[in-house]
Amino acid sequence: MSTAQGVSESRSRLVRSFLAGARAVVVWVGVGTFGVWAVGQLARDATFVTGLCFYLPSVLVVGVLAVVAVTLAVAHRRRSALLLALLGVPPLAFVGVVENDFVPKPAGPPGEYRLMHWNVKGRPVRPGVGEYLLAENTDLYVLTDMAGPAHVEVFRDQLGPGYTAETFGELAVVGRGRVEVGEELAHRGEFVVRAVTWTPADRPISLLVVDLPSDIWVARDPLLREVNDWIDRRRPDLVVGDFNAPRRSWALSNLPTGYRHAYHTAGGGWGATWRVRTPMYTIDQCIHGPRVRPASYRLGGLGGQSDHLYQVFDFGLEDR
Repeated sequence: MSTAQGVSESRSRLVRSFLAGARAVVVWVGVGTFGVWAVGQLARDATFVTGLCFYLPSVLVVGVLAVVAVTLAVAHRRRSALLLALLGVPPLAFVGVVENDFVPKPAGPPGEYRLMHWNVKGRPVRPGVGEYLLAENTDLYVLTDMAGPAHVEVFRDQLGPGYTAETFGELAVVGRGRVEVGEELAHRGEFVVRAVTWTPADRPISLLVVDLPSDIWVARDPLLREVNDWIDRRRPDLVVGDFNAPRRSWALSNLPTGYRHAYHTAGGGWGATWRVRTPMYTIDQCIHGPRVRPASYRLGGLGGQSDHLYQVFDFGLEDR
């Protein structure tokens, strides 16, 4: 064998070895992604570590496994491609059946009141936000991550006479009628739970306004369990805010008796609220109690200047 042939064969072996290693890495990326997702779905946010796994979006896992399967198929590794494609079936089923509700809800009586919640990420009157808020013609606005009370007063004036505004920290409630801010039930860093009473006419409606930290290194489960404790003690009509935790978190899946997510009772379709353009996380929640009669629930603000979609909940009230 000539020297040139030996060099050529060595190069070929090196290339084959590299390609084999690259295919193995691709396979393990797919299998590892599925494994992390599976751990998260089984344990959810029961512990801090499994909570991090739980925050891996199912739709993203489907995309990763699809890319891996196609890459292996192109590399003529059809068995591995088929295996990775089959691993994509469970997360795809979760996206279509477990995490989102695509079953149409039967039409019920129209709502008497409209609630809108939005993490406005700054001034509520700025372009790309203010027009959405005004266009919804809402009876009660709950605003989170808000710039300051002066901007809320400007927004209240734009709504016209008859509205009351109350601001506490980076949260604000603006309602048609009377808004009274009650006890601060929790305030530790970015974790806030505040009692609010809204009286649009002569029927007081009680709320808990909630804001949880956005820092991924803060464990959500203890905070969500505390929110559930306050719901159980106070029995508010509505619980709304930026929870920064998925709707399927353990505590949010096991609400106190009589409480349900407005998305499940009156909404449907793609339920993610963050991040705008490619929403994959259901982190903004609207929860109602037994006195509330849900009418409709929807998301909006896809073209707005916030990184969250907003929630709109139409509802009525049963007599106590």
